[in-house]
Amino acid sequence: MYSFGLHYFIYNARWLYIIFFFPNREKIKSKVHFGTLINLYDVLIVGGGPIGLRVAQRAAEAGFEVNVLEKDRCIGTPVRCAGLVSPRVVAMTKTNSVIDEFSKATIHPPNSEELVLEAPESRAFVLDRAAFDKEMAKRSIEAGAEIELGCKAIDTKGDELVYLKDGFKGRVKAKMMIGADGPSSIIRRVSGLSGPREIIPGIQAVVGEKSNGIHIYIGNEIAPGFFAWSVPHTAGTVYGLGANDGRAYEHLINFLKSKSVDDKVLGIQAGSIPLGVMDKTVGDGLMLVGDAACQVKPLSGGGLYTGLVAADHCADVLIESLETGNISAEFLEEYHRRWQRDLKRELSKGLWMRRIYCGFSDKELDKLFDALRGEKILDVIGERGDIDYPSALAKSVLKTSPKLLKFAGPLIKNLF
Repeated sequence: MYSFGLHYFIYNARWLYIIFFFPNREKIKSKVHFGTLINLYDVLIVGGGPIGLRVAQRAAEAGFEVNVLEKDRCIGTPVRCAGLVSPRVVAMTKTNSVIDEFSKATIHPPNSEELVLEAPESRAFVLDRAAFDKEMAKRSIEAGAEIELGCKAIDTKGDELVYLKDGFKGRVKAKMMIGADGPSSIIRRVSGLSGPREIIPGIQAVVGEKSNGIHIYIGNEIAPGFFAWSVPHTAGTVYGLGANDGRAYEHLINFLKSKSVDDKVLGIQAGSIPLGVMDKTVGDGLMLVGDAACQVKPLSGGGLYTGLVAADHCADVLIESLETGNISAEFLEEYHRRWQRDLKRELSKGLWMRRIYCGFSDKELDKLFDALRGEKILDVIGERGDIDYPSALAKSVLKTSPKLLKFAGPLIKNLF
């Protein structure tokens, strides 16, 4: 009992110090109430990943008081992404965290020969994801946003969020709340909004050995229901995969052994890939964005491009709502309409394509990639390949080689 009281006194004494000695103490005083920090913000963003930070930066630049609550104690770690993005992401963010770029990728079917895809210019960029996230955080802070680390959201009560930090409960209030807290979003759950149709566990290992280029491995043995990859990393190479059979870790170990790098692992990173198109991503004073809103490409599992597109729509409507004083779900529905206008069609097509892909046996996958080996088809892939909009490529390839229609099945009516 004594140690608890001492701990509580020390915990709150730091706020007394800030109140009486911090140069801007008048502003701080208004946010402290009986030892519990109650922040009175225009915008509260739960989740300090790049998508939430994008919204934070935009809202702060518009002159609003913004606070970001991040459950981890360091921005950018742990890393949960291979860092492979399209040129659009680099252009949208003007990032300085690119470590490599590629115009070529090698596909490894289950048992057939590898297939090399080459474009006339760079189509894939590899980011240092930890550095990228920190870069986004720095921009948000420079715009005027505040970031609180080590704060885990646990509940909402109207315009108030309850969170845990260092074992103590805190409360924070804001006019608008943005749920950017990932695939297992607490904000989404406590708000009663529906979640992903499917969640694919993803796992990767950082290996202290350099490799050349981007490699994609497919097959029901290596990565059932998804695929495996190897991508350059600042420390060597990232080997990873997704799997829908509950054995992702086991598949990763087998993958590492097959590449003779299982004894060179520097660290393991894991995450989740939420798939589906949500029917509702807003409520009164609430918007979901990024992985929390399942704004993820079903074929690649990438969420940076789609999340950034949605984040800009989210920020636009957020600013409009605060400027007009209208934070009703009806008004915020405009955000849902805007992001769905730009992304829903491609996400829906991706879900159909994924469903067909998951139905293929390894033998059928080998036949499919053998059918893609024609020079004319490879030229089309090289010219029109787009990791953000794969359905457009699928349509072009089918037009170039009608014999591939036998693999497409019900996909046809959804592509054309």
